[in-house]
Amino acid sequence: MPLPTQLDYPIIAIGDLHGQLGFLDRLLTKLRTHDVWPAARLVFLGDLVDRGPDVKGTVQRVMDVLTEKPGSTCVMGNHDFALANALGLLGERSAFWTDKYRDNYDHEPTFRSYTGAGPVYSTDDEWLRELDDLREAMPESHREFLRGLPWLAEASGHLFLHNGLSSELNEPAEIQLHALRMRRWADVVSPKVGTKTAAVWQPHYPVWLGADKRVNANPLPVPGRVQVVGHVQVNAPEVNPVRIRLDTSGGVSEPLTAAVFRSATAPPEFVTSSG
Repeated sequence: MPLPTQLDYPIIAIGDLHGQLGFLDRLLTKLRTHDVWPAARLVFLGDLVDRGPDVKGTVQRVMDVLTEKPGSTCVMGNHDFALANALGLLGERSAFWTDKYRDNYDHEPTFRSYTGAGPVYSTDDEWLRELDDLREAMPESHREFLRGLPWLAEASGHLFLHNGLSSELNEPAEIQLHALRMRRWADVVSPKVGTKTAAVWQPHYPVWLGADKRVNANPLPVPGRVQVVGHVQVNAPEVNPVRIRLDTSGGVSEPLTAAVFRSATAPPEFVTSSG
């Protein structure tokens, strides 16, 4: 399923899902009654997997909605990126991602959703076998979908990505955007000396997808365009001239929130799954 990265208005952006199919279906029911729905393109802000009870159903629902709404898309979140790397969907599997996905991501619901059982990982070899089993249990269409998620979607007045651009990289916003478009990281950008990013620099993990949560609240500005992001759970949508933070669920509790953008300059309108 090739996904577009250039979007036309009106646009509906939807925050992190994390396997919460019920949240998503309730939100979609409300959105389908909205006056922009017939013409709208949708963009999901990533983190479809882990944490919630129905990862498989959530991925499938997103795929179905994108098919229903041509011109719509979904960007890569850090959980999607971690899973895809741990499964070897993005190239050779690395020890960094197999270990990090095991130790730092709430992956058990993803395993249960696809395989019917949680992992045991009593040894490193057993963990690798369980990752292989998860990969085999996942429909090929889901593997291809996760493999192909773009890191960035763009409109004339907005940028849609999971976490945000960074002021602690040597490269300006336009170079960072170029790298995001190409899905490249450490061979294109580098950290500024003396910054926290330099201290924790990780060539396997782009900050734009989530490696540095500080970026989420205060991203590097892009003149003329507002960054619309998920990744960090907030109590309510947070809006300023540089970015809009939309993850009000975190895959833990409702509401799941969508932002409706009628044009490049119109203020966002928020729709929630509950209330």
